[in-house]
Amino acid sequence: MNISGGLALQMFFRGLRNTIAERPLSVSFEITHACTANCWHCNWGGPVKGEKRLKAEDYARICRDLRPVVSHLSGGEPLARGDIYDIARGMANPGQLPWMVVVTNASSLNEDKYWRLKEAGINQFSVSLDFPDERHSEFRRIPGLFEKMSHVIPQLAALGHNDVLLNVCITAWNYRALPQMIELAARWGTPMNFSVYTPLRLSDDRGMPVPGLLDDVRRVFERVIAMKRAGWPVYTSERVMWKFFRFFTERGIPGCQAGRRFLVIAPDGRLTPCAMVMAYHDTQRAMLREFTKHNTCDLCYISTRANTEKTARDFIADNLDLLLGSVLPWRKRKKIDLTALRGDGQVEDGKPTGAEPAESPWLEGEDAGSPDGGEGEAAGSAGRRTRLPTVGPASRPGDLTT
Repeated sequence: MNISGGLALQMFFRGLRNTIAERPLSVSFEITHACTANCWHCNWGGPVKGEKRLKAEDYARICRDLRPVVSHLSGGEPLARGDIYDIARGMANPGQLPWMVVVTNASSLNEDKYWRLKEAGINQFSVSLDFPDERHSEFRRIPGLFEKMSHVIPQLAALGHNDVLLNVCITAWNYRALPQMIELAARWGTPMNFSVYTPLRLSDDRGMPVPGLLDDVRRVFERVIAMKRAGWPVYTSERVMWKFFRFFTERGIPGCQAGRRFLVIAPDGRLTPCAMVMAYHDTQRAMLREFTKHNTCDLCYISTRANTEKTARDFIADNLDLLLGSVLPWRKRKKIDLTALRGDGQVEDGKPTGAEPAESPWLEGEDAGSPDGGEGEAAGSAGRRTRLPTVGPASRPGDLTT
């Protein structure tokens, strides 16, 4: 990533101060819950009528008060807001923190918007990916999305700013395709970060690999790690990959620090510990007292949680190359000729071979853990599938049901 030595040190020391002071390392500003997609694994999708949203200056004030290391502009689909450039500009502090990330499905991303967002202060573009082919469009319910991404993402990566990252949520439906997605990232010129499915969003555990699949999941994870060691563009650390596997195996990881290490800002400015818990607060101190102190939830281990809950020792170990490469130019990691690697990290005739693409694992039926149980679900007039109820003391405003 395009992090200078000075900024890397700022991130480390602010992270240390925030940890001691119980301030968040990461804050996700969900500036809208409206979305251009209607993904199988998410509780958002389509427009949200009557949504109350803050103005750009209000989000900026909250960001200044919380002083996170990283601020995400997310949703929903944040590019659905026409004033996203003003929001980013108000929160950004060029050359300093917070590190500004926009999380997008890329359905409306193009080079013009890329440059406008960069000029407004965005440091990184985190683009969601679920499959290495047209299955991605089907999963996101945006016709032609993968084809568009196959042009736009390499185009933006070729600009050379090293600021586009593919983000993959690992599910029972797509885990077999992880090696192919890594190969795709290499072709597109981007690194890849992983997260894992949580049943919390839809009260639906079908995205979690069933026990009979765990040996297969382990083999795929081992291959991903081998690819990372061989130089393929995998950002996620080995330590976190195995924590993801533990989450799939044990169906939970205790010790969640939501509200302390990370939190979410709703479109209307209220604070909530995470995107899956509807426990709203006016201040972080109230959240720490009323929620975090009593929190026993262990039903997610998304990337944000995995990375913000690291000990200082684990953070340094997982990011040593990045930190040293940022501070000491001669320590920058040597680039690997990815075209000379196979998916298992071995050279074969100078060409990558990898495993054959899986046959639509999310549409194969019950054995593959398909979201429609092998039979399919009725879709509404707008193409929305039936939503299962969300988890929390109250349902989110604007939930779409058919």
